Amino acid sequence: MTQPVLTASACSVSSTATTLSKARSTSPGPAAAGRWLNALSLAAICVAASACGGLPEDSRTQPQAAIPEAAMLHSEREPAMGSPMDFTLNKPMINRIWGSGEKDVWAAGNEGMMLHWNGKVWRRISVPTGVDLQGIWGSSDKDVWAVGNAGVVIRWDGTSWSRVTTPVPDSAALNDVWGTSGSNVWAVGDRGVIIQFNGSSWGAYNLPAINNLLTVWAASTTDAWIGGDLGMLLRWDGTTWNEVQSMSAGHYLNIRGVSSNRVYAAKQPNEIWQFDGTRWFRVGGIYGTRLWMTADNDIWAFGTSDIYRWNGTMWNTFSIFSNTTVWTPGPGKGWAFTSNPSILSFNGTMWSGSW
Repeated sequence: MTQPVLTASACSVSSTATTLSKARSTSPGPAAAGRWLNALSLAAICVAASACGGLPEDSRTQPQAAIPEAAMLHSEREPAMGSPMDFTLNKPMINRIWGSGEKDVWAAGNEGMMLHWNGKVWRRISVPTGVDLQGIWGSSDKDVWAVGNAGVVIRWDGTSWSRVTTPVPDSAALNDVWGTSGSNVWAVGDRGVIIQFNGSSWGAYNLPAINNLLTVWAASTTDAWIGGDLGMLLRWDGTTWNEVQSMSAGHYLNIRGVSSNRVYAAKQPNEIWQFDGTRWFRVGGIYGTRLWMTADNDIWAFGTSDIYRWNGTMWNTFSIFSNTTVWTPGPGKGWAFTSNPSILSFNGTMWSGSW
């Protein structure tokens, strides 16, 4: 018999009431009804126990909608994708998002938390690790990599996630992963760890004992950047990683770009820098610790208080607090997670807690 499906697409919490907006059973009958009631009771308890509310208001932007909690119990007849679970119980802390498109988005977080958006709902997907996942990137919907603490590397093959062997010791955390194709993937970590996937296996680059490496981004097989703590900046020329003179001693927290001559770096303390193909320079009036971009008119910088977006002409500011990650497939849509934690969607104009 078909298992019940329960969806909580939005909730509103006040000081005296918690409302579960929608619950629906797909199978009538006494047995299914009993399971439906049990599922509904569990979801109601989860939602009631969660802190769910609106975003802080700011005079520069419109008030944001109440943030929904997501609770999902799935039918056995749905396509299997790991082990979907109710994730309101754990209130997921998400660190990074990556997607191959609007209907295929992955969100990786602490304690092995992995969520997937299929265009309709967010689901929790089981992964073969319980460590904090710090980075995620893929070459397609059937080839996705995630890295994290204790040297963990896992891979999605379109059906399930599995552990992958690499030269990284368990004592070294991996902090970021990025690539240009399925046969050119880089990951970096603490104590100068640099590894590359060539399409069949991971190999290590042995550099002198250097700083912790925090971020990597590649424009092509012959042009890539790595940033680390204490101002460490490296550039790949297709053969060798070479140290580049840094703008300051602040940590390089995130490097992303849209081309070889348009690369951005987020540095401590909340500085945004841009490389134009020749030199690095500070971007004035914009602050943040993380970046995301898909094109010249879809560039995002964000931190714990504001999200900034370059639309090709000017920077717009969205006052959303406690941001942990932002992802967009292009200028018109996007997702953001906060440390509250909450899930926000972007419609091309504003962020809201409904989708």
